Amino acid sequence: MDNSIARFMMILSMILLGVLEYLWLQNEYENKYREMEDKLTHAMFSSVRDVEDSLIFSTLSPEFITVGDDKKDLTFQVEVLQNDTVLTHDIRGFEKRIDKELTVKTRHPMRGLLLKRLTQDSTAFDTPIATIASMVMRNLKQKDSTGEAASYQIISWQNGDTVIRDIMSRPQFDVFGGKKIALSNPDYKAELFHDLLPHISFAVFLWIMVGAAFYYIWKNLQRQIQLNALRDEFVSNITHELKTPITTVGVALESLHFSDEVTSPQSKRYLDICQSELRRLSMLVERILHNRAPQIHYEKMDVKQVLDDVMHHMKVQFDNKNARIAVDHEGDNFIINGDRTHMSGVLYNLLENALKYSPQNPDIHVHLHRTHGSVRIDIADNGIGIDPDYHDKIFEKLYRVPAQNRHDVKGHGLGLSYVADVVKKHHGHIDINSELGQGSTLSIKFPAWHEN
Repeated sequence: MDNSIARFMMILSMILLGVLEYLWLQNEYENKYREMEDKLTHAMFSSVRDVEDSLIFSTLSPEFITVGDDKKDLTFQVEVLQNDTVLTHDIRGFEKRIDKELTVKTRHPMRGLLLKRLTQDSTAFDTPIATIASMVMRNLKQKDSTGEAASYQIISWQNGDTVIRDIMSRPQFDVFGGKKIALSNPDYKAELFHDLLPHISFAVFLWIMVGAAFYYIWKNLQRQIQLNALRDEFVSNITHELKTPITTVGVALESLHFSDEVTSPQSKRYLDICQSELRRLSMLVERILHNRAPQIHYEKMDVKQVLDDVMHHMKVQFDNKNARIAVDHEGDNFIINGDRTHMSGVLYNLLENALKYSPQNPDIHVHLHRTHGSVRIDIADNGIGIDPDYHDKIFEKLYRVPAQNRHDVKGHGLGLSYVADVVKKHHGHIDINSELGQGSTLSIKFPAWHEN
């Protein structure tokens, strides 16, 4: 992955996470704000009603009611009980209990008349009344057992253009002062911050954790890039060093090939094998050096002839391993459009793997057949096999099947990757059928010549 793209995606992710957390905290703040407004409104409304009730019931006087055809004076006795109810008795012994909690936000007409009378008749009180606001504030503080209302204030105004910056309740009307009053909380920001502190802490913690994870990934990515650069530099240096001895050996083999000292057919055959293997080694070094896919030079090619050449050159290796080799053909005309050198490399790699990963006395079966306009080669062995979980990974570059953190057979994980690249360049397909401990069968299939 490009370094700059990874950095941009990480930074963008952190910004988006911060925006999401900000919107979430803003929504929580608005909810808490509305909850505080509702709490102030409830406290203000209940306190105003308590004050008005106390004023009304404390100034009740005898009234005239009609009992039959006669008017009689009724004397009311008002008792305030602990359960916040009002019990009234008349002269005939009838009782009526009034629950003070059953109030509504709009004043009853009778309540309005009583309050109006109170404002007109100041002689009903022993001390003059200034405003309801002071009594409401005193009532709030008397009922406040937790100290929550210590910072509350009563604000008042007479016109609609007054600007109140603090959070406040819904306004009530002060019948004595002739003003609108409301309950405000100047310290509402501190209380809201205290309520939102767990949310803010979680948002900051989450942002820091995600940022730390991205930083850890970024440092690992940087280290991986550095390691890849060191690996590429090492491979480049070592392959350049290998090219010198390969060139020297190639010149020596070429001189031996034309000299009169090598005359026996057996020696010439061995010399041909050395030259063929050296060409393959040189091709592998060039491919590692340039770290690219194989360059294919297409030509009309007989796969059977290439297979026979490879089997001939690998005879020494087969003999050293006491391998039993069986080659059979089915059909004829095994012509494809391909590269002879790279096709030889594919067969070399598959046969060498069959030898390396087989026990004593390997048994290898090569089947070449032409069917349905394609040429197919199956190479089966009795080796250790490959777990099906790794079938899709063995064709990746530098991948080797894990064997308890060790490998009994030397390798670099490049052979099957090279095979897959060459087969793909030839418009072919490679498949594997293997079970652990039951050997492997690798199949490669190419379009026949007339199909291209």
